[in-house]
Amino acid sequence: MDTEVLTIALLVLVPALLLWGIFLIRNRMARQPGALLGIPRAMRPGQPDATLEGPRLERVLVGGLVFTLTLAFFIPVYWLPEASRQAGFEERFSEESITRGRLIFQKAPALDEDADPVLFKEQEKEIALGMGCATCHGGVPDGVPREDWAGGGLVPEFQDPGTGGIVAYKAPPLQNVFTRWDEEIVRFTIERGRPGTPMPAWGVEYGGPMTSQMVDDVMAFLRTLPGNNEAPEISEDCQNPSKSQAKQCGEEIFAARCAVCHGPEGQGRESQPWYQGLALWKGDVRHLDKNLHRYTIINGRRFGFMPQFGEQPAQGIPAPPYPLTDKQIEAVMQYERGL
Repeated sequence: MDTEVLTIALLVLVPALLLWGIFLIRNRMARQPGALLGIPRAMRPGQPDATLEGPRLERVLVGGLVFTLTLAFFIPVYWLPEASRQAGFEERFSEESITRGRLIFQKAPALDEDADPVLFKEQEKEIALGMGCATCHGGVPDGVPREDWAGGGLVPEFQDPGTGGIVAYKAPPLQNVFTRWDEEIVRFTIERGRPGTPMPAWGVEYGGPMTSQMVDDVMAFLRTLPGNNEAPEISEDCQNPSKSQAKQCGEEIFAARCAVCHGPEGQGRESQPWYQGLALWKGDVRHLDKNLHRYTIINGRRFGFMPQFGEQPAQGIPAPPYPLTDKQIEAVMQYERGL
């Protein structure tokens, strides 16, 4: 048993047992004649002043002193470990949230109709919580986050809402989703889905099966994945690329930061599989002048599912977790306009 819980139990139970014992002892003492005759206490003669101001008063004073000393001892003993107790509670709550989030993210296990009750009891929590996010976004090997987990997956028979044709849709990986989006957008996407994609609304307020607590749990789990705790990998040479390195670094930065939505070659939705971002070839970028192109990269298109990448986005838009420098943005623009 937790020592803190045991300490609190002793501090509460021991005085309670003492008081209960005193009550029982007093109850067994010889009752006064008035009580034996059934005379109500209010109609019995009162105690003389010598008793009220002598032994009885002393007992009351001693009892008050004992209670005051007990309270003076109990309050510091209870209060001193309060900070560590609260920290322990927050840690346990966080661990439980991550565990639930992992179960919600994974697919619910299949259960045979003839499974015995013991097996069902063991898997009941996994069955109740499993929402199957891993079906599209890829599961976590062995249920444990690993550095080599790539995430993402294909939705093979998605109907293009524009043409009605069947396409294979590339679901984005989530092991690095917080390098692209802040918590507001991640929550917005989970709860409300993404129209025009296979991502449905999961929030209970929008017709889905997940409560706010379940969404919190999934986000807490995603936060533990290695890619969400480190910056996207970009070589040292491309941290501050020169003009001669612009093309090479633009391609490297594009692959690290942009390809997840626009595709490794900027093909977007003009190939199989589909990527969630727009295509950046065949003039889809060249029709933008450079100022508008730069503005779009810096500020993104919030709730149009284009992340912001600039160090100082427009007012009201949170700064991205790992912004690109001006030189890096210029290198990306040069690469994209040459596709």
